[in-house]
Amino acid sequence: MEFETIVALATPAGNNGVAVIRISGPKAKTIAQKLIKEKLNFEPRKMYLKKIDLKSFTDNALIVFFAKPFSFTGEDVVEVQAHGGYFLAQTIIDCIISLGARLATPGEFSKRAFLNGKISLDEAEGIVDMINAETQMQAKASSELLQGKLKDNIQAKQTVLTDILAEVEARLDYPEYEFSNLETANFLEKIKHLEGELNALILDSQKGLIIKNGVKIAIVGAPNVGKSSLLNALTKSEKAIVTDIAGTTRDVIEAEYLFNGIVFRLFDTAGIHNSTDKVEKIGISRAIKTIDESDLVLRLSEPNSPCKVKTTKPHIDVLNKIDLTKGKAIKTKSTDAISISAKTGENVEDLKQLIFDKTIKSNIDQNKFYLTNTRHIECIKSTLAHLKKAIKIFNSTTMDIISAELKAAWSDLGEVTGTTANEAIIDKIFSKFCLGK
Repeated sequence: MEFETIVALATPAGNNGVAVIRISGPKAKTIAQKLIKEKLNFEPRKMYLKKIDLKSFTDNALIVFFAKPFSFTGEDVVEVQAHGGYFLAQTIIDCIISLGARLATPGEFSKRAFLNGKISLDEAEGIVDMINAETQMQAKASSELLQGKLKDNIQAKQTVLTDILAEVEARLDYPEYEFSNLETANFLEKIKHLEGELNALILDSQKGLIIKNGVKIAIVGAPNVGKSSLLNALTKSEKAIVTDIAGTTRDVIEAEYLFNGIVFRLFDTAGIHNSTDKVEKIGISRAIKTIDESDLVLRLSEPNSPCKVKTTKPHIDVLNKIDLTKGKAIKTKSTDAISISAKTGENVEDLKQLIFDKTIKSNIDQNKFYLTNTRHIECIKSTLAHLKKAIKIFNSTTMDIISAELKAAWSDLGEVTGTTANEAIIDKIFSKFCLGK
């Protein structure tokens, strides 16, 4: 299938040192020749310094040609590296459009790479994750996705499922053949083994989601116990307004900090207490909702006034204002408790370590691959549901029903890499990409 020739800015818009304009499609080379007004037989992967004709003026640019299929999109690709600047870049793009290209839609270059078999769907998602990475661990997870680590894993498991399905079909084709108990047990064991491998991926996915999304922490307590001061102390910022007036914080305030390669996202909430103030009651309602959506709750209190906020979520009792108790420890029945001073910073770093230990539980293995994408996790969960059903009904139903469950499992697993993904899923994924990617 041959697509139209498309063009877009591949670098951020604005005044920059260099602007890279990418052209992809069957007319890419012809358009480049018209742009330089020279019949140059571009040698692939060789950079040329040429004047480009922009009708009312010219500019010097570096031009490189990538011949299909040895390009990112799998099509003929030309990249024009010109001087940066919003006006200049837009003028070059307008000129290229006038020569026979059209403006690319968001993610269209990557989508063509997928449709032309250059990357799998999960690898394409790795591109977005790499661009959005905020930490070294996020970048590493994105790199592994981009380099095909998940694709190889999924394809290997699909091959196993294919072999199992072939055995099922053999049984359906030769119903007169009586399989021994050992043959049947071995067949069932293969399904169970695959289920176990996929289960292990899902069990570890919680760590993967922490690497990608961070840990969501709600800071709760009565008014004026120092919640905003604690957020500022943990993030070493002045994100939240701090006063001696109870009820200063009426809405949820967000901030984050990085600790041991993990992003911790803090949510400072309104003081929870009985209130008749209409606005304050809305803030308290939002505070309760934030607790429900959090991974960890910091229940903040001050000397001789324990926090009365109840939660079933994992929590740490943080006893603030020890600077007012002359260093004396504040008694608490909780084993997950710590005394701090948000004002002076005393024991705040120890609190960070306690938060890390409470949420991560065990060290994340730097050499291990984790699922970090919710779509991938849901596809594998759906695959597991079909495998579990096949195992459950294995000895009480016919092989054609087992075959239907295994085929559904194979299809759901293929959605991870795009082997079986429908057009709506593909369009939704690539719509999240930026314009020049």
